[in-house]
Amino acid sequence: MPGTAIAQPARLSLLFAKVRLRFWMATVASLAAACTIATPTRAQSNSGGASQSQTVDAVRGPVTGSTRRIGLGGAFVAIAEDTEGVAINPASTAVRLPYSFQDWDYGFGLDVAVGAWLPKNDVYNQGNTASQDQAKADRSTALFGSLALLVNYRHFGVGVSAEAQRNAASRADETPGVDTNFAANFGMVHLNAAYGYWDGQLLLGAGPRVIGMSFDRSGGSGVLGTAGVGYEAGVLLKPAHQQYRIAATVKSPIDAQLTAQPGAARSTVHVPWEVAFGLAYQFGARSLNPRLVTAREVARRATHHGEPTEAELAHAAQELFQRYQDRQRWYLLLSTELSVIQGGGPVGLSGQTAMDRPVISPRLGLESEVIPHYLRLRGGSYYEPALIAGTQSRVHGAGGFDVKLFKWSVFGLLAPFDYWKLSLGADVARSYLNTAFSIGIWH
Repeated sequence: MPGTAIAQPARLSLLFAKVRLRFWMATVASLAAACTIATPTRAQSNSGGASQSQTVDAVRGPVTGSTRRIGLGGAFVAIAEDTEGVAINPASTAVRLPYSFQDWDYGFGLDVAVGAWLPKNDVYNQGNTASQDQAKADRSTALFGSLALLVNYRHFGVGVSAEAQRNAASRADETPGVDTNFAANFGMVHLNAAYGYWDGQLLLGAGPRVIGMSFDRSGGSGVLGTAGVGYEAGVLLKPAHQQYRIAATVKSPIDAQLTAQPGAARSTVHVPWEVAFGLAYQFGARSLNPRLVTAREVARRATHHGEPTEAELAHAAQELFQRYQDRQRWYLLLSTELSVIQGGGPVGLSGQTAMDRPVISPRLGLESEVIPHYLRLRGGSYYEPALIAGTQSRVHGAGGFDVKLFKWSVFGLLAPFDYWKLSLGADVARSYLNTAFSIGIWH
């Protein structure tokens, strides 16, 4: 957040200016393991009664994330920035925003999600292939939350994003009056560092991603726990004053062993590898890749001496803020992404056989500030490939908007950016609906 020398102390203003609280309503796409109901599958038992090891595939289907990512149909890898981008593209950790005017910058993001599904919603895209030994969930619910912190100094950035998700699935068992319920707690922590070479035009980032899971089957199988570590890396090319960005990310697979019950075979939770490529282009006079210009840099030019005073820094920050406010606002941003995801193992969603080959998900998004300083619209679409053998793929339509609300600086902590905004997003497909909204700061 820029301009912190204008009102309150810089560090405090920067920290609080980026606090965002998002409440996501309706569906949140969960991991495959979340609906693996406590019934035997082919990988769990055989005719001889001997237990066999199984692999639970934890590949994701529908797009999840912030209202902006959902509204753009998941086409986000090339324009990922701020705390929203930490978990998407590690290189985005070093992106400096056009309204960031200080050498040091801080970002803090908080997301809270509540997901609930109508009985006919097919969140996991299971289709009608479920059989007696491959049980399909009758009801599914999910809770989601994430916490992200981003620290930048010039073109260097460090970011951490922690995601937590609880999924529950239940179905009516074949035996009258007997319900089989299943719950899964899933956590993913991304810890990335990135640097922008050539004055922030070529950004490289990498870091580990750590998962933790626990499973609770109320049917009597008890609580299972697991943890595992993988790695991710990203690159982002954003030539200064040009209107395009090119990006790519790679995330390694993670295999974590589940704690086995006495007499039961050990099982593995498999988080697949992912590779994504993205290209974004922005139409209009507004620059997509402005170079970093700090208040200290402007003050030194104006005063012609080494170290500017606090008053000179405040004046320079005010000047940069006014430049940002006066710049061309209309733009049309086109964002594309091609995501390639590793196919699953022998057990996938709800114990069904997963695709044993890589799947491809193309994505497309558009965004524009149609009413300068007041309204942004976005829309997108993406292809969700079939993750279970015998099911059909589906095409999603997505959209959303940001609208400027009232002015409130929270006793000066948010100055000079002290207007709030409301963001809405929606994702619709066959037997699927996800809506989201968030409250944040208008930039």
